[in-house]
Amino acid sequence: MHKADIVSILEDIAVLLELKGDNPFKIRAYMSGARTLETMEEDLDQLIANGDLGAVKGIGTALVDKIETLHATGELEYYTKLRASVAPGLMEMLEIPGLGGKKVKRLHDALGIETIAGLQAACEEGRVESLKGFGKKSAEKILTGISNRASYAKRHLWWKASEIAKPILESLRSLPEVERAEVAGSLRRLRETVGDIDFIVASSDAAPVMEWFTSQS
Repeated sequence: MHKADIVSILEDIAVLLELKGDNPFKIRAYMSGARTLETMEEDLDQLIANGDLGAVKGIGTALVDKIETLHATGELEYYTKLRASVAPGLMEMLEIPGLGGKKVKRLHDALGIETIAGLQAACEEGRVESLKGFGKKSAEKILTGISNRASYAKRHLWWKASEIAKPILESLRSLPEVERAEVAGSLRRLRETVGDIDFIVASSDAAPVMEWFTSQS
């Protein structure tokens, strides 16, 4: 698995842990590890081959094992189980502007909300504004976000756009004509939401690559 994909998974793990109310230090460790991995100048393949990944500041022993497993196999049982332990609706609630992991967890714990439909009902019934840390303005903002979701849904949260881009990027990189392929645009810049998913491709022969792209529609 490529470095950008590993970074995405580490970020996903941090969000999932936050939704589960895990140790804040553990959550920060994953986010910090993701940022370190993303910005480091050293070659990941070389670091792993030489056994030097653990020497990189910001990447602890637990992360080293997970990064090496993802790099070698493209899979991580811990991540798979963690995703399965969190209701899908909670992740969808993160698409509402102003709702982060902590607030979504608070709504779930206090009101049992697991879906956007349930969130809308709780706001309309006044249950959300009664929660500490929310209030009437917060509830109104959430309702506005839900009502605008039809147009907002045309964009994706960064983590969801990254998941969509992963298999496309892997397929591009597997083409014999492709020398290098990377994500670009909002996804590359780590914007909160992503509209179009852009790629930059260096190729020895553009025609087969374009043909592959058009065949995917």
